[in-house]
Amino acid sequence: MTDRFALRAPVDHEVLLGEIQHVLAALADVETDFAVACEQRGWDPDQEGPPTPDLRRLEAERQRRREPLMRRLDSLDKACRALKPGNAH
Repeated sequence: MTDRFALRAPVDHEVLLGEIQHVLAALADVETDFAVACEQRGWDPDQEGPPTPDLRRLEAERQRRREPLMRRLDSLDKACRALKPGNAH
């Protein structure tokens, strides 16, 4: 099975930087959406005690959206580490 997020060679630092910025912006959107949804409902996700079923659903949606972005970020991190100054464009 191939990683649909796999980078195609050759890749340079500028391409990686743009991809990382894109993924980080998407992660920020996920976190902002979660925080806004909690605020609109008057919820504190850090509150003591067990979460309500609605909060659990909201947290599950947040995690579902985060997972592919975190996998992509990990892939980009590995690509950055693999780049050496001599083979960057």
